[in-house]
This record gives sequence, structure tokens and C-alpha cells, in this order.
Amino acid sequence: MITFLRTLSLFLLTSVKFVVGVPAAYAAMKMTFWELSAFSSISGIFGVACFVFLSDWLFKIWGNLKMKYFPPKETAKKRKVFSKSARRYVSIVRKYGLAGLALLTPTLLSIPIGTILARKFFPNRTKVFIYLSGSVILWAVAISAILHFPSLINFK
Repeated sequence: MITFLRTLSLFLLTSVKFVVGVPAAYAAMKMTFWELSAFSSISGIFGVACFVFLSDWLFKIWGNLKMKYFPPKETAKKRKVFSKSARRYVSIVRKYGLAGLALLTPTLLSIPIGTILARKFFPNRTKVFIYLSGSVILWAVAISAILHFPSLINFK
């Protein structure tokens, strides 16, 4: 039972915070290279699938909450205010497109943030899912290789 709960918690952690979950799974479960690559790929793709298919629902809920708690004022002109992070996300998407966003999602961004951003800018669910899944597999193999074969990275 404890092994199942540990595996489930590592699965869910890896599906949300990929760059934290893969080393944690390696440390806690002592998996081989292929097991760790498969485990992290499957859990990352599970996270991508959840957020790709739940994003429309999340956008709808967010819009309803904004209208309820921050209704538009009719007298004042509506002026968009962009934060520094929002400008950074938009510049990444404009410069590198979906492929660049997918490459950054598992490591620098988290899977939920990257997936929701990708769905916001690119409405094709299938394309977003394929790009992000490919990126998750790529990073899963890369991080697993770094953990199992540290001599691949020579910092001398």
C-alpha cells in the first residue's frame, strides 16, 4: 500500500512539476534508465492531456469569476495592463511559436502553465498535445540520462 501511494504521489508530482518529479522518482524508487524514462514520459503526458482537455473548462470558469468579481466599468475606458511575465510569455510565443513554448514547458515553465499558455495562443488541441507530448518525452529521456549517466556531462 505504501509503495502504491508513493508511486501515485510521484506520478502526480511529475505530471505537474516535471523537473522536480523526475529526480524525486529516481531518488525514491531507484528505477533503471528505461523505467525512469517511461515513468516520467507517461506521467508528463498524463499532465499534458489533463490540462489540454481541461483548459476550455478552466478558461470558462476564469471568465465567469472575472465577470462576477471584477465587472467591467462602463464609464472608464478599458485599458489592458500587461505584467512583466505576461509580456515575456507573449514574446516567447511570437518569437519561437508552439515548438519553442513546448520545448520550455516541462523544465522552465511547469506543465500546467505551459499547456494553458499553449492552448490560449494555439487553439488546435491535437497539435498542442502532440508538440507538448514530444517535448515531455525528449526531456524525460534527457533528464533520465543525466541522472543515470552523470559522466555524460563533464564540467571540467
